[in-house]
Amino acid sequence: MAGYSVIISAVIAAVVYQSDLAIGQRLQTALSTDLSDETHEFSATAASRPQSQSLQAFTADWLSKHGNSRVNLLVSLHSPDGGSGPALTEPGAAWMASVPRIAGWIHRSPAVPVTLTVRTARGTYKIRGGPLVVAGHQVGMYVAAASLDVINTDRNDQLALAALEGLLALLAAIGGGYLLLRRALRTVTKVTQAADEARRGDLAQRLSYEGPNDEVGRLARTVDAMLTQLDVSFAAQRRLLADVSHQLRTPLTVARGHLEVLARNDDLDGEQAETVALVVDELTQMSLMVERLLLLGQAMEPDFLLEEEVELATLLNDVSEAARVMAPRNWVLGALPEITIYVDRAKLRGALLNLIDNAVKATDEHGTIEISVALDDEIVIAVADDGRGISPDDQRRVFDRFRRYADNSYGGSGLGLAIVKAVAEAHGGRVELVSAIGKGCRVAVVLPHARILAAPPPRAETGEVR
Repeated sequence: MAGYSVIISAVIAAVVYQSDLAIGQRLQTALSTDLSDETHEFSATAASRPQSQSLQAFTADWLSKHGNSRVNLLVSLHSPDGGSGPALTEPGAAWMASVPRIAGWIHRSPAVPVTLTVRTARGTYKIRGGPLVVAGHQVGMYVAAASLDVINTDRNDQLALAALEGLLALLAAIGGGYLLLRRALRTVTKVTQAADEARRGDLAQRLSYEGPNDEVGRLARTVDAMLTQLDVSFAAQRRLLADVSHQLRTPLTVARGHLEVLARNDDLDGEQAETVALVVDELTQMSLMVERLLLLGQAMEPDFLLEEEVELATLLNDVSEAARVMAPRNWVLGALPEITIYVDRAKLRGALLNLIDNAVKATDEHGTIEISVALDDEIVIAVADDGRGISPDDQRRVFDRFRRYADNSYGGSGLGLAIVKAVAEAHGGRVELVSAIGKGCRVAVVLPHARILAAPPPRAETGEVR
């Protein structure tokens, strides 16, 4: 908008400048015409005077009656001996005879008309002097004078009027541009908001634009059509994922049930029992994968979260108690702030347990796993270990679905961190990972500060759970 205003201002300033030049030129031309017309009028009237009236008497009478507020006239007639007679002027114009240049012309008339600018005690004047011709005979000389100060005043008045008109045009242009830009930006803002909502998984937003079919209108309608198509496509994807997950869950459960019954048969030899146990374990992993796939499919739904008020300290104490039975580790629970947050308790707990499960797999029985919370502009819930760490190549892909580490040393389905990311983003947050080979790993679920409902000072003590 600032650039637009500068351009419009420059254009209007150029127009005003050109108008000023045109006004000055027009006034100068009009002044020259007045100077010339005044002498022509006198010569024409003098030529048609009564024969009984002398030129001297006519001149004195004409000058006394034909004063011009814009042009002053001085006439000097030839004396009978051929010299210059006394200078005759209009009322109030006697000062002209005292101007040195004009006084010189009175004594010696210029052979041809001369126009020039002189400065006097009364101001600046444009004068025109030359031989006075009546009925084809030179009878003397004339000087016509017009004040340039009056011309400049007129010019300044007209320039001020042009500047005012330019200012009004500038305000109208900026106001009109602002209104048009505001309408366009209002639609662009709605497009941005709709795109952000779509990024968060809500594809139900529509702009419902009603306006001219210009570029902005076509953009709004195209975005609506795109959101509709995305909504249809994602709905089909969610249905397919849910249907596949449901269809797989039942046969997997049935197959595992039959195998567990078979495993209780005492007639199985060692190799058979080992095979049955292996298949049961694989079916259990497949069932877990199906459940996680179903959870990821639900993460695309707008109602994925079932939010409630949760005391963070209570939640993390519960998580640490559940972590303690996973494996013997040096479990450390950092200071917990006494705050209440608005989250989906079950899904946030599941995401943290996924992080803890990965930390367990990355450490041995002498390793340390710490659960901590930091409050600043955001809520940072972190799980850190001193295990093997993750290579930079794996860090770039670790949150992708079905992505395992390059050496597959962690095992798993490759969906755990994808679920953590989905849960964090559904809460309006994100996941941060810091790791290096041989130096452990720290993964944090970062939630917006707006999810805090109450925030007393944090507790200073640090406890350990073993």
